[in-house]
Amino acid sequence: MAISGLRFGHVAFKVSKLEQSLRCYADAFGAKKIYHAEATGERPELMFLEFAKGQYIELLTGGQRKIEPPTDRAGYMHFCLLVDDINEALTHLTAMNVRIERSLFTGRARQFIFFISDPDGNVTEPMQIPPDSPLYRE
Repeated sequence: MAISGLRFGHVAFKVSKLEQSLRCYADAFGAKKIYHAEATGERPELMFLEFAKGQYIELLTGGQRKIEPPTDRAGYMHFCLLVDDINEALTHLTAMNVRIERSLFTGRARQFIFFISDPDGNVTEPMQIPPDSPLYRE
């Protein structure tokens, strides 16, 4: 039995420089800050940024040390943002000086993808799903 009303909510990142991360997601992707809570006691400052209605990223302060993951790790690798035009996205992000981790290529499901990273090294996959891809949904 499925969970009624289940849908993706957000991805959360602990960041080292909140303003730098905010600029990355706001300027590069057009994400809008919709909630901001100041740090209180042990609780870090946090922000929710919205990409599209109901699609968020949460940024929390307090990140200090980037940990290089081993190449054979299990667990989180990246999150994906769907785009209508992959070439437009690549041109825009390149102009914004966003770090390209892997150049544009065609995935096994015939989707168009590339990988970038934010100022703390969190990886994002912009992806365009063309109609001939088995991932395509109207």
